Amino acid sequence: MLPLLLAKIVSYLAEDGVDALKNLIKAGPVFKEAVYSEETLCCVRLDRSRYFMWWSMPHSIYYHFFNKCLEAKNPHALTAVLYKGIAYENFVEECYRAPLWVEPYGEDGGWVQIDGAYSA
Repeated sequence: MLPLLLAKIVSYLAEDGVDALKNLIKAGPVFKEAVYSEETLCCVRLDRSRYFMWWSMPHSIYYHFFNKCLEAKNPHALTAVLYKGIAYENFVEECYRAPLWVEPYGEDGGWVQIDGAYSA
């Protein structure tokens, strides 16, 4: 009875996002089991982090947790998988839009900004 009650309590905390669960995982095996319960994984608000789309990448430190949420059919994990292509596209677009990016060897052999001549 206690593990089910604890899982229910933890699932309510999960509505505040992943950060709310970090200390519970560190608290010990009973709490860690509650965090990784089906009840918690299916409702944790992954979208509270602006980087949750990147958690689906194998190199992410949240990848294991993300996959557990995906197995539990967490709607935010499913959204991240569905829109992963858009996330890549937006990231690349954001990188190239930055005004400080320069490319070497412009017309005059010097550095130029991507969107115009570089003035030193």
